[in-house]
Amino acid sequence: MPHDEIVRCPAHEVVRVGVDADVLIPLVHRLEPELIATTRAGLIQQFGVGLEVVDVPLATERGIMVCNVPSDASVNAESTAEHAVFLMLGVARRIHECFAAFQSGVWGGPMGDALFGQTALIVGFGRVGRALARKLRGLGMRVLAIRRNPSGGTDVGTEADKIGGHEDLYEFAAEADFVVSTVALTNETRGLFNRELFRRMKPTSFVINASRGPVIDEEAMLEALYGGAIAGAGLDVFSQEPLDPRSPLLSMKNVFATPHVAGVTRQNYEITSLIVADNINALREGRPLRFCVNTEALARRAAANFL
Repeated sequence: MPHDEIVRCPAHEVVRVGVDADVLIPLVHRLEPELIATTRAGLIQQFGVGLEVVDVPLATERGIMVCNVPSDASVNAESTAEHAVFLMLGVARRIHECFAAFQSGVWGGPMGDALFGQTALIVGFGRVGRALARKLRGLGMRVLAIRRNPSGGTDVGTEADKIGGHEDLYEFAAEADFVVSTVALTNETRGLFNRELFRRMKPTSFVINASRGPVIDEEAMLEALYGGAIAGAGLDVFSQEPLDPRSPLLSMKNVFATPHVAGVTRQNYEITSLIVADNINALREGRPLRFCVNTEALARRAAANFL
């Protein structure tokens, strides 16, 4: 895209700058409805998978195409799954205390938990969840999974030891040493990790979130961490991003946190960049766009207007 002007701006200027843009690419930013309602852009192109930051019906009403880059079109699923393992290891091996040991001169501690021989519950068994299951089974873990359709997919059963539906969540969580969210954020999954879930988990178990922050009720999680209902948390995403630097989640010894970087790998970004650039060129050249999520709605709207 050598002849295009690429503008980057802080959050408070997005509405002003975005009005005159031809393409909007939200990076960890929820596009304001007033921007979608007034922009001249013909395309909202997510640099990745999640579209919860875009009001797709409003964009469709305005005739704006909305596209993303699915996990299986890049290496996002594998990158995110790897990071989930990293979060599991970081919190289980008490990484903060390991760093502090160098300053105190205490060697041979702290004692952490191994992943081998333990049970992981993966909540959300799509591309990321299944990639994670393969990695965890390779580490010698027993894998349980919660899936919207437990019987769907002919090969799913080979990737987990037991698969259940949402009604099995609490029962499976009681068995698990790690409860990992790789689920998409929907009205159904918002706050899915709640007080009751933490109450059902073992006091030696860990919660891991490599999906979307609002899946976890953070107030309930903090209560569980402070009260010893769970042993710790590994978190890459948060209800509010950027996270307040004063948040207790950044100073607690039993929390291992990273700044929403699960999919931020060189390999993933190289592939994603090429797909995004190709879509922008396709828009300019009048070619069909890849991974447009509202094509059918736009076609129905155009047909209705024609009639």
